[in-house]
Amino acid sequence: MSPTAHASTLPPAADSYGEAATLRGPVQTRRRILAVGAERQSSICLYHADQAYCPETLGDLSHPAVYRAYRRQIEQHIRLRAFKPDIVAHDLHPLYLSTQYARERAAMGAVAVGVQHHHAHIVSVMTEHRLSRPVIGVCCDGVGFGDDGAAWGCEVLYATLAAYTRIGHLNYFPLLGGDAAATETWRSAYALVRQSMEHEQCGLIRAGIPREALACFDQVPAEQLEVLERLWASTLNAPPTSSLGRVFDAVSFLLGLCDRNDRPAQAAIALEQCALPGPAEPYPYETTAGPEGIRMSLSATIRSILRDHAHRQNRGRISARFHETVARMLVATTLIAAERSGVTAVVLSGGCFANARLRTRTMELLERRHLTVYSPQLVPIGDAGIALGQAVVAAARLEGESSTMDGDE
Repeated sequence: MSPTAHASTLPPAADSYGEAATLRGPVQTRRRILAVGAERQSSICLYHADQAYCPETLGDLSHPAVYRAYRRQIEQHIRLRAFKPDIVAHDLHPLYLSTQYARERAAMGAVAVGVQHHHAHIVSVMTEHRLSRPVIGVCCDGVGFGDDGAAWGCEVLYATLAAYTRIGHLNYFPLLGGDAAATETWRSAYALVRQSMEHEQCGLIRAGIPREALACFDQVPAEQLEVLERLWASTLNAPPTSSLGRVFDAVSFLLGLCDRNDRPAQAAIALEQCALPGPAEPYPYETTAGPEGIRMSLSATIRSILRDHAHRQNRGRISARFHETVARMLVATTLIAAERSGVTAVVLSGGCFANARLRTRTMELLERRHLTVYSPQLVPIGDAGIALGQAVVAAARLEGESSTMDGDE
């Protein structure tokens, strides 16, 4: 199987199935598997024998009309295809409406199988590219429920079809206000600035950072900043996250580009569009390899961005340098993972890689080190591709990962 086209010729990343798709799956199974997807970008997959059927995606299940259409879609395909599910594969997040739907199906006699969010992302791409041997999976997005209960979102995994090991991740920082941080970008900005000066024992505004660097916080009511400082100090309603999506939100806010995500990835898109074209010098960052895995830190990057912005450096230049920094950090961690595991196939997935600059640069740097890199082309790069991965993971677990692939890596 030939790898994905070189990064310089990559097509735009798909964010949904434009129409129903049928793919040959990597595992032969007698069970009938219904995978119910995630929540923000809902999708389902019906899997039987070695055929995966993925209807068109519908949207955010938190909207009642979308959730009703989602339930109708499932029932319609089950009826038309005489497809009574034996297995219902679902996300680990206990509050997703798709997970709650899976529980309903389990109460009706199906067996529920939970699949970790980022593992499903990686396996969906493995399925598209017909990979059955282990890969290094680099998955970066807004949020995915982790095995430890944290909100994962910048992960490097050793992945097979049935299982995974988390090799590395971005250092945790608190989601101040929980889910509100996904909308109000200043929450993540505050958390990352505070984390970047953890040695300080005082609030953000009194921590010795040049006042000009913090001008973006002037638009946040003082009482809100006080609430954030209390959340930071107490960890109340501030779950830990490794979300790269929230880091993009934070930098977009710090540069004065976007204070709210009123549309999906609004802040990240503004940051990508702001970046100057051409090469850029990376900011400092840290990757630390220890017995418990590889840890990535952008604290030095955040401090450098604050300093450059205070000195009125061009925002486009700062954005370009930030993108280069993230790409190099991900590549540095992936190279360590590849060396430790002996795996030379790398899969990129997750909504952050809808960012063409980040995806292209990461692939270029990995290919220079003679790794074979795959990214989704047919399968959506964001959460709309989750259901396919869920179905294949469930099938691989149930069938002992016996593969029908030929010609894979």
